[in-house]
Amino acid sequence: MKRRFWKMALSMLLIVTMLAAPVSASAAKKQVVYILKVTTDGARIRKGPSSAYDVITSVKKGTKVFYTGKYKDAFCYICTSGGTVGYMYKGFLKSYGLAYRSQMYYSSSGKVGVYKKTSTNSKRLTRLSKHQIVVVYQVKGNWAYIKTLGGTGGYVQKKYLKKI
Repeated sequence: MKRRFWKMALSMLLIVTMLAAPVSASAAKKQVVYILKVTTDGARIRKGPSSAYDVITSVKKGTKVFYTGKYKDAFCYICTSGGTVGYMYKGFLKSYGLAYRSQMYYSSSGKVGVYKKTSTNSKRLTRLSKHQIVVVYQVKGNWAYIKTLGGTGGYVQKKYLKKI
């Protein structure tokens, strides 16, 4: 009787494991993009992974950047919401949040309106600049609910967004 119970329990465990395996494999394929916050005013984005490389630009304290996990030594490969890519010293960054790469889009044209509701007649909250990167959280018909790295959330017409 005990042997039969253990065989049945082991069989059930094997079946559950086999059913869960495809879910786990598909979840592993989703690439996570980390959102980091710059902790130092004037933090430099460089062309390469050391202070010997030229500075591309500097960013203000509190700026949020995307990080895919690529790094070399003490430098993280990051991307700003405006599309500037380069390396930043990891000591100037702290964790802020995350998104999946499948949620990452950019504005295909300049001055794209971000609205409070799914209508161009509703209050316009801000405008996206050309190539500005946003995170899409939900799609409703021809509209997408997005958030900018600055924290503004609202609706954008899907036709103005392109997948990264």
